[in-house]
Order: sequence, then structure tokens, then C-alpha cells
Amino acid sequence: MIRQGDPMHITLEDLDLLNEEEFIEAEKETERLMAVWEVKNLRGRAAIFHDDQHIGQKRKELKAMDHPSFDREGEIAFRMKPVVDSLEGNMLIHPLTTPVIEVDDTCTKARAVFWSIGIEGLSKFREKPMAILSLGMVPGTHVKMNGEWRILAGNWQRTTKNEYHAGWIDDMQVTNTRPPLTKEQDRNFLGKYAYQKDEVRKPVPCPPMKDTWQKYPDETDPSWQFQNIEE
Repeated sequence: MIRQGDPMHITLEDLDLLNEEEFIEAEKETERLMAVWEVKNLRGRAAIFHDDQHIGQKRKELKAMDHPSFDREGEIAFRMKPVVDSLEGNMLIHPLTTPVIEVDDTCTKARAVFWSIGIEGLSKFREKPMAILSLGMVPGTHVKMNGEWRILAGNWQRTTKNEYHAGWIDDMQVTNTRPPLTKEQDRNFLGKYAYQKDEVRKPVPCPPMKDTWQKYPDETDPSWQFQNIEE
């Protein structure tokens, strides 16, 4: 029998030896592995287009805009808000790594957590750009709609974000928005679980477990990310 997670080194001769039940299981495992690959590519494309250099470029939609729970109007409004005077000198590169992805039995829903280490150049008002080093995590829920995977929920969550020479122990740059956020507003936004030198950092988000879709079947339920926090 083929079990989830086993290497799929199967020849045509091997397939001929499978009974009907084993063949169906092999098909399901192949579909699951294809879903994992497609979710990785989906998030990779989103990370590339997150860079300021791609603002305004015509691109394929990656978000689940037509899902009943998705805030379509809010997403469009967010995209229209400029946060810098000019793209000159700005850079926002956040490669993704160490993915943990769990797909449901129907291969139409997937939860994932990626680590992301990034470098940024920030010039808000055409001043000399600030060099920024950042580390974060990207939790997310993904759904397959009309035969294609889309991002339903999940944004970059900051662990550290500091001026390059200042270091992450004593410096924490706030998320760049207009109007600017206060430190308290920023902490409640993307910095809620960020590193603080005088605190024990909470293990959030928790990578999805094997039973994530049995415990949290609703794709709009974010509780799976917080199961490591003690009540």
C-alpha cells in the first residue's frame, strides 16, 4: 500500500501490480502532492509580486476574490493606497522557505506556514533609502476555485524588522503605512507576535498539523495557527 508521505517512485510495471483500491490511493496521493507543489508556486508568485518594482504591473489574480468570505472591496482599496512618494530607491524582497503544507482530503483546501527572511530599501519621501533586514512567517489558507489555487487568507507576520546596522535586539521598524501607525497600532497589526527583548516570544503561527482539517474543517477558521498557546 502507498502511504501518505512515502516517495512516489512508481514505474508502469508497479502500477500494473496494484489492485483497484491501491490504484485509487496512488491517484489521491499524486493529487495531494500536486496540490502541495501548486500552493508553493502560488505563494512564490505572491512573494515576487510583493516587491515594489512590480507595482502597477498587469498580473494574474492570486487571491480568492470570489470566495464568499473574502473582503473583495477591502482588498481593492488596500491595493490602491500608495505608501511611498516614489518607487525610486525602494525594494521589498521576501523569499519564502521551509514550507509546512497540509492539504485536505478533497485536495481543494490547504493550510501552510512559510518562514521568510527579507531585505528592504525604504524611502518614504524620496530621502536616502534605509536598509532594513527582516524575518517573519507567512501563515495562510488556500482554496482551489474553478480548477486553480488561490490565497484565501494569510499575510506576512513579523518576527524582526530592523535597520540593518542597528540590529534586531534594540530596533524594531514599524509597518510603513499612510497615515503612519503608532508603535501600539503596529504591535496589534503585523507585529503582534514579533520579537521583544524583554518578553518570551509566543509560538505563533503554529504550522498546520496532520489532523488540521479534521480539527478545524472550516477554511475560514484561523484557530489552527494558535493551538500552541496555552489557555
